Amino acid sequence: MVFPRCTLILFLPVLLMAQTDFHVNHCVLRCKDNHMREMDNEWSHDFTLPLLNLLKTTGNETAAYIKAHAICTSNRLLEACVRNCNTSQEASIILAGIRSWHDACNNLEEVRAQFPCWKENGERLSSVCRDQTIRLEMDMLKFAKNQTQENIETICIDFEHFSHCFIQEHGKYCGYRSEVITARMFENNREAMFKMLKIRWNTLPTSCKYTQLRRDTYSSDRYNENSGVSVAISIGFLLLPFVL
Repeated sequence: MVFPRCTLILFLPVLLMAQTDFHVNHCVLRCKDNHMREMDNEWSHDFTLPLLNLLKTTGNETAAYIKAHAICTSNRLLEACVRNCNTSQEASIILAGIRSWHDACNNLEEVRAQFPCWKENGERLSSVCRDQTIRLEMDMLKFAKNQTQENIETICIDFEHFSHCFIQEHGKYCGYRSEVITARMFENNREAMFKMLKIRWNTLPTSCKYTQLRRDTYSSDRYNENSGVSVAISIGFLLLPFVL
């Protein structure tokens, strides 16, 4: 099976639906196909955060913000479209994937404030976690060919390493707020990924058990702290990596 090297949370719903043995929900497929055609040029060519990839492809913070806003709008249209379809596993899988974007889309201005640093350090942020990225990509290739519990477990383990690396490096280069925002993105994606897997499999490997982040690691109250305190705290920030 050949697929674009897109962000995992975008690819996983498509893969799960393609491998399903239940009756196809044509309404959901129509919604999904329309969305994918619209977003064709926005898919990442690396397993990086989609917003980081937008900065790389546009080379412009304003253009990246406009495209991010367009993606959020398209996601809302996709969600509305799917919710008008009959209830099905395909619909549940797609909706779980869309929910991973809710936080970033609802707080896009907060995310936008990180664009200057992300743009300046884009190559470092992409290359420093290259080993973890390659391992995760290989895991997905294996999973596309054989959806076994063993391959699912490997994805969950390597996804944790992948997300931890990205979160840590965002904090290192761009400070505490960037680390928290990145952690929230990964946390939301991780939760969505596990929910999607649970839709297909009643029992998941222990490495795929979802653990909620401590509330104080991503509470909106932290965003109001002054930068001096943020820099001091950033050194001690560690998270249970998320997800997708």
